[in-house]
Amino acid sequence: MFDLTGMTALVTGASGGIGSAIARALAAQGARLAVSGSNAEKLEAFRAELGGDHVAIVANLADAASVDALVPQAVEALGGKLDILVNNAGVTRDNLAMRMKDEEWDTVIRVNLE
Repeated sequence: MFDLTGMTALVTGASGGIGSAIARALAAQGARLAVSGSNAEKLEAFRAELGGDHVAIVANLADAASVDALVPQAVEALGGKLDILVNNAGVTRDNLAMRMKDEEWDTVIRVNLE
């Protein structure tokens, strides 16, 4: 397909279905990854499954401070460079909009749009 040997990538939402597929594809092409997600246990299990020299970074993308810290953490963990960013993270709250609590709506908007 293509060769990403020597390149680095950050994949947000990496412990979910689409994010994990993207991370697997990038790793298979030789990229060194920083995988990010909000569930530490699930994220670490996925990083271990990938094998290699990949890193896991727990981040809550509904929290502005966590968002601000994510890329610098990834750059540091990946040896000072970041070539590829896949902003895949997203959340849903399975409910009708009119039944959503304000906090649920705010979380969806913060993670998916801000």
